Amino acid sequence: MCTTMSDATQSGFVLRAYRTRYGVVIWPWALAIVLGVIIGASLWRLESSASHIDTQELWVGETPVTLYGLPGARAPAPLAVVAHGFGGSRQMMSQISVSLADRGFVVASFDFPGHGRSRARMSRDITRVEGTTAQLVATTNIIANAMRARSDTSDAVVLVGHSMATDVVIRAAALRDDVAAVAAISMYSPAVSDTHPKRLLMVSGAFEGHLRTAALDALNLIDASASEGETAVSGDISRRAFAAPMVGHVGVLYEASALQEITDWLGEAVGLNQRAALDLTGWISGLLIMALAVLAWPLSRVLPKQRQSCIVISGRVFWLAIFTPILPAVSTALVPIQPLAGAAAFGTIAVILAVWGVVQIGTLWWAGVRMTRLDALGSVSYLAYALVFALVLDNYSAAFLPTGVRAPVFFALILASAPAMVADTLLMAGAPLWQRALARIALLIAFAGAMSLAPTDFGISFTVLPVLVLFFAVFGSMGRWVMVRRGPGAAALGKSVALAWSLAASTPIFMPLLAP
Repeated sequence: MCTTMSDATQSGFVLRAYRTRYGVVIWPWALAIVLGVIIGASLWRLESSASHIDTQELWVGETPVTLYGLPGARAPAPLAVVAHGFGGSRQMMSQISVSLADRGFVVASFDFPGHGRSRARMSRDITRVEGTTAQLVATTNIIANAMRARSDTSDAVVLVGHSMATDVVIRAAALRDDVAAVAAISMYSPAVSDTHPKRLLMVSGAFEGHLRTAALDALNLIDASASEGETAVSGDISRRAFAAPMVGHVGVLYEASALQEITDWLGEAVGLNQRAALDLTGWISGLLIMALAVLAWPLSRVLPKQRQSCIVISGRVFWLAIFTPILPAVSTALVPIQPLAGAAAFGTIAVILAVWGVVQIGTLWWAGVRMTRLDALGSVSYLAYALVFALVLDNYSAAFLPTGVRAPVFFALILASAPAMVADTLLMAGAPLWQRALARIALLIAFAGAMSLAPTDFGISFTVLPVLVLFFAVFGSMGRWVMVRRGPGAAALGKSVALAWSLAASTPIFMPLLAP
């Protein structure tokens, strides 16, 4: 990537259009205005949609809880306890929580140990029901008991769980005598029998074939002829399976018919028969995040364009750079590595990133490709915008702040992500799209290979893979746009911090040792 233009001729975007390689002319200032309007309207809509709901943030021991309720609603009101899936958080369940509050429930949504803002860590004893599952069941019942002790909740309790939490809430219900109904979203649970739970709704996304089959099997325990969309009844046992159209594992949390099924099933179980209009905002949250990500492109063109030296990487060097690190990076999974900042699996994550980056930098250095200088203006601009993006994402979509026990992990990961992102930035400079994609896929292959070699010790952090994909799609694109204006030295530091942030903020935190 190089230029012969002076800084003065490229000092902004207001008066200058952009022509793509396909001849399409884009006016960045016009795009920025459109995106700004979308972002403003989305923020207004999201804030106003829940303005009629009272929310309260509180702690039960080490567990953060968000309490939702209608002001002036009849008290005491039935309690709904809402639990997220693996790698999720309270924020991901907010659409369901608000919908249940609109129905008349007091809703308690919480973060499991190792997730979101929880101060507790998740057990690594994932292969035994008496291990991690028991820990999560206990947490669920602790929250339910604490909320039941409040004066604004009645004796009736309903439980809602998504994915991993479906097995948890079904097992938690078996230990309680106050559970009126259970809603299991994207359910898999060997704890379902022909007698338990007594009132169970199973909601799956249309694209979740194996989970739909599991739900249908549980339904047929009550009535062998029952199918999706029907309610099976046998004595005091009632069960229903429903497939939400055109959605998958995450989209089902926001789909209108799924939300209606959940609120109707749980509401009728406790006598809340008055339907409330569903205010669907999931798609607005998605639109907000996408618009904010794309806005980084026109805003990057505000940066003065810095004169840059050419970076030319031959095909031979490129192939060496992406294939040479794979074997040493994957092999780290076979080496006992201490937990990073007391968190299991993060030590291996850090070593893989560091090994990957060091080997790639060494290969590029041998070929004469080096990072010649850093750029403070570009780095600060990138990090400032990335922080804004992270705060918005955390507030409206999913937990994305490395606070509490995640903070030391974040700072330690920066040291490991720095060489990986320096090498990545050098490889991206001037590279065509297929090379950029291939270089990132190679890193994903290294992580996947390491997880397959150590499924118990490292495979527990499989959410690293989707986090990396989203990081490269969003923060990687932002880095490239800044690099075009200010050079590789502007993107490398910012991407290093952003990658460490992304991994520390969203990957479950496990205990360093198995429980005895």
